[in-house]
Amino acid sequence: MALFYTTFEAAQILGVSLPTVVNWIKARRLKAHRTPGGHRRIGREDLAAFMLRHGMPLPPELVDASPGRRKVLVVGEPGPAREGSARQLASAGFAVEQASPGFAAGAAAARYDPDAILLHATAPDGGDMLRGMRSDLELADVPVVAIGLSDWREALAEAGCVAAVAPPPPDGALVEAVTRALAGPEGRGRRRWAGGPGAAIRGRHAGRTSAD
Repeated sequence: MALFYTTFEAAQILGVSLPTVVNWIKARRLKAHRTPGGHRRIGREDLAAFMLRHGMPLPPELVDASPGRRKVLVVGEPGPAREGSARQLASAGFAVEQASPGFAAGAAAARYDPDAILLHATAPDGGDMLRGMRSDLELADVPVVAIGLSDWREALAEAGCVAAVAPPPPDGALVEAVTRALAGPEGRGRRRWAGGPGAAIRGRHAGRTSAD
């Protein structure tokens, strides 16, 4: 794991041009130091902090760069809605990872070990994705916040979601819902869902792969 990044590597992670990174450093927006040979280097903690300040979701290699941050897995089809949710949570200081429904989400949950899951629901009961979470003992303690139609709120609660937010979420509503899910009596380590053994999400969708 890299402790420092070159400006070129930082540009690749940030998804911008090399001159843009250099300009950010010169403007003291992005912290960097020079090696004895005069080359710029950016610490991974400084890069992670910069991305969080600007609402950029952290890549896997940087999710642990700021110890103590709560981790949220955002599950939904790739697109502006999922990206927007991830940006809101990242800008509030959460470590965020995204995954598509199905096998990709199950694999991401097993690897990422999230403190909470934000689910872009596609059905009043959360669909196969939520049913899979309820029957996977590894995810039984992880609170799920859903984004779904206001008419689905009661059904989503009955299906096991600790909160539901209607789309598009008002400013601050998504962050507040996730924060309360983590802090309240439904938070991780307190809520238990009944369910049988096995990784239901991964098994149910074993033939599906992620495109993101």
